[in-house]
Amino acid sequence: MSWNTYVENLENTSGVTKAAIYGLDGSPWAASQGWTATPKQIQDIVKAFADPSSLRASGIWLGEDKYFFLSSDSEVMRGKKGQNGVHICKTKSAIIIGYYEDPIQPGQCAKEVENVAEYLKGQNY
Repeated sequence: MSWNTYVENLENTSGVTKAAIYGLDGSPWAASQGWTATPKQIQDIVKAFADPSSLRASGIWLGEDKYFFLSSDSEVMRGKKGQNGVHICKTKSAIIIGYYEDPIQPGQCAKEVENVAEYLKGQNY
């Protein structure tokens, strides 16, 4: 299955409006059309899984959009912008980003993104 298929599958759920998958080095693997982040933005997110203090101050930047940093642990990060937000999961070699818009609830997006992350972890990604 291509990386684009994972993004398309996430977009086809009821919990994700847009999605992207990036390597831990910031390289794009697949993304919803017109929705991209810079390699530096992705690298900042990856670093923040170990130490989120920088994102607490600056927020999570994806493309031109800034999301208020809500919380993170070593594998999951959450951000919010108004009624919309992002749910980000880290695997061994990638991060999966799901974006949701109102009326989608954060938990719906989290469930879908975490399902893909768990599957990829099981495939040693």
